[in-house]
Amino acid sequence: MAGYMVIVDNESEPGAWATEMARMPWRYGQEVKVEQALAAIRQAGFALEATVLALEIKTLKDELKSVRPDGGANPAR
Repeated sequence: MAGYMVIVDNESEPGAWATEMARMPWRYGQEVKVEQALAAIRQAGFALEATVLALEIKTLKDELKSVRPDGGANPAR
């Protein structure tokens, strides 16, 4: 592998990356649904905060639906 830089993690314990990915998958490009994120927030003991966020998300989605000409059928804009 001449000319390539190889990074070796010789400090972390084996499986550390998999543990980190399981802990916060949304930080590493993995697809996480809003419902899953809210469930994780609730499991961490923040039920009220998750409910507030869920209500705000629903309100914003409803507002977008009302102002978009396609009725919100194409959310990837």
